[in-house]
Amino acid sequence: MRVVVVDNDADALDLLALDLRLEGHEVVATASDGLTAVDACRRERPDVLVVDYRMPPGMNGVEVARAVLRDGSAGSVIVYSNYNDPAVIARAESLGARWLSKGDLRALRRAVTVHDRRPPGA
Repeated sequence: MRVVVVDNDADALDLLALDLRLEGHEVVATASDGLTAVDACRRERPDVLVVDYRMPPGMNGVEVARAVLRDGSAGSVIVYSNYNDPAVIARAESLGARWLSKGDLRALRRAVTVHDRRPPGA
């Protein structure tokens, strides 16, 4: 899978990108804020976007998900966060994004592998 990874915590970003690369995924871009994430998705057209929820200041992960899912610049979105507000999670899921709790790398690996929704050839 071609993946864009976004987190404002540099250590978390490095860990996620490294882990996904070691799993055989192509991390085509990383970003530490929402606007850069949207730009990276529009440029790279990844199969999957993995994005944190809270990335102050600027766009949060749900806003990023809305932007890239609306214009089709990412095949799918996984919001990977330790923030667990049921209303925020429901909003993300209503957009078509999947919400995963940060820290469970095995669940993230599985989700990235099976989460591409882009039609073949797109």
